[in-house]
Formats: sequence, structure tokens, C-alpha cells
Amino acid sequence: MAFIDKTTEIAADVHDVYELWMAFEDYPTFMETIETVTVVPDDQLHWVAVVEDDTFEWDADIVEHVPDEKVTWRAIDGRETGEVRFEKLAAGITKVTYQLKYDPAAWVGKADAVRRWMSRRVDKDLDNFKKMVEAPG
Repeated sequence: MAFIDKTTEIAADVHDVYELWMAFEDYPTFMETIETVTVVPDDQLHWVAVVEDDTFEWDADIVEHVPDEKVTWRAIDGRETGEVRFEKLAAGITKVTYQLKYDPAAWVGKADAVRRWMSRRVDKDLDNFKKMVEAPG
């Protein structure tokens, strides 16, 4: 298993940051390789991503969500588990911590591509999310 742990600070209220993160179907606006995220019944998400010309699809369960504090998920096939935590540092400043544990070999023989993608994905996604949240208007 591989592990990624990234943190960023966002100049916005923790509630607003949490609410924007929980808008799963909007993920393609800040996650570059994600084509769609579809919310299905029972706290489940269906993901479609394109990585180095390969399309990947998987389903994940939201196993825990605590408003304004965290959301935790687990891919149904076991390929990844993750958690995003939200912490109020000061008025209008939120710390976001994104942790992801994943099995590169579980991605249909594309372990090297997935390993490269995952690290870039989390860095870029957090940076894009921060820019989106902090953008005027």
C-alpha cells in the first residue's frame, strides 16, 4: 500500500470549505483527471477518471462524515481509503488535511501510471480546490 498525506490552509470559514468539499458532483471542476462523480443511494459515489489515456471507474462508500470536521471513504474493491479533515485555525482560516492510502497494483495492471497520478492528483487537486474556494465571488 502507498500513503499520501497533504495539508493546505485555505482563507475561508471551515463550514464553507466543508460544504464545498462535500459537493461531490462538482469535483471535476477542481480535480483535473476526474471526469465524473455520481452520488448514488446509501452514501456511495461512482467515480470515472482518465489517467494517461486509460479510463478508470470505481465505487466508494462514504463511511463517515462529521459536518465541518471530516469525511472518510473506502473504495468498495479495496483499492483506496481516504479521509479529509477540516480544522478551524482562526476566523476565516481552515486547515485541510487529505490522507489517502491506496494499492497501486489494484488499478488493473497500471501501477506505475497510478503511482505517478496519485501523488500529482492530490497536490494539484488541493491546490485547485484552494484557488476555487479563495477566488473572489
